[in-house]
Amino acid sequence: MGNRRAFITGAGQGTGRAIALRFAAAGIATVLVGRTESKLRAVADEIAAGGGEASFQALDVTDDAAVAAFGAALEGETVDILVNCAGDWLIAHLQDTSNEQLDHILRVNLRAPYILSRTLLPNLRRSENASIINIGSLVTAKLAPTVTAYTASKAGLKGLTGSLAVELRPERIRVVMISPGPADTPMRDAASPGIDKSMLVGPDTIAEVAHTVVSLPRGISTSDFELYSLLWEMP
Repeated sequence: MGNRRAFITGAGQGTGRAIALRFAAAGIATVLVGRTESKLRAVADEIAAGGGEASFQALDVTDDAAVAAFGAALEGETVDILVNCAGDWLIAHLQDTSNEQLDHILRVNLRAPYILSRTLLPNLRRSENASIINIGSLVTAKLAPTVTAYTASKAGLKGLTGSLAVELRPERIRVVMISPGPADTPMRDAASPGIDKSMLVGPDTIAEVAHTVVSLPRGISTSDFELYSLLWEMP
């Protein structure tokens, strides 16, 4: 794993933070990407205190110009791992979902991973063992009401992951989706205040699966993962 470098979006908290900590513990240099610099700095300090290597870049992944500038600044550099973890949620009936809300969810959860993957692809192609990991959701397999916009975005991400995996297979770049059920993150706390934490997937578990994926030998990939608590009652 020596000298490998991972870019992780949504790294300021929750699952993104957990993945960054796990990668850093394995000796992978992490670049923390997110909107809030103070949160990224706190995670970077946490990694440094543990002996790991981390830098951070405040970036709104939905800002095309900012993403383009971010990519241009990395011209000629190697990226070994891209984790598209940044995301947003919406709980609302179809008739109560505005066009603006739909556009936002699609932009964050689907369009941003698409554009960021395309932007960093030249850098990933320089790696001897490149991985793209997209963080999806169990809603693409276990359908639920009142999350139509969110489900549409994650279903699109699942399609993107599968198609891109086939497209990049000749170059031996693996593309894998990890689809957790309800996870113990700030986003879940906001969506379901007071939920029984025993029914949630811990972010450290998601991070461990992500680390397993990027630890595979060059030319080896795996199927997408669904993660859920056995205590969670799925429809």
